[in-house]
Amino acid sequence: MKTVLIIFLFAASLMFNIALLASQTVFEMASSAFTALTDMPTGASKIHPKNTKVNFKGKKVTVAEAVGSTANGVKRRAARTAAKSVSAMAFEAAPFIGTTAIVGVTLWELNDLCETAKDMDALNRALNPDETTDADQTSVCSIAVPTSEELQEKVGKQSKESFNKFKTFFSELNEE
Repeated sequence: MKTVLIIFLFAASLMFNIALLASQTVFEMASSAFTALTDMPTGASKIHPKNTKVNFKGKKVTVAEAVGSTANGVKRRAARTAAKSVSAMAFEAAPFIGTTAIVGVTLWELNDLCETAKDMDALNRALNPDETTDADQTSVCSIAVPTSEELQEKVGKQSKESFNKFKTFFSELNEE
């Protein structure tokens, strides 16, 4: 009985090894089962790192999914930001309401840049779990945007200063 069991296990092991080599589906199932049971990467995941599981935004996903999600988010935000910037140009050029438009569009753009920085940081941490977040990466999220009133006040002061410099310059020219 013991000999029959050993021969059966040997034959089953041999057939399983042949199936692993002959069938990609069997190989992928065995590789996935090993990774799920041990939470360790397999040789296959080292050959094809895009299939390696990583922690990304609180979920276990493949490297390919993490990169794809980040790339799609960045592309979507870039297209949206470009459309907003172009459509806001007419409002930005208008007197008085232009400063409000500039503040609004700048806030939109900073928000999009902040989300992109967060996505890139999440991807970086997924691919490099030992690396810490750099303060420069998150600094874009804390930039203070002046209000339209503050901008108008600053422009008014600069205009007055420029006018005074202009006036002094021309008065000195007239004296010569």
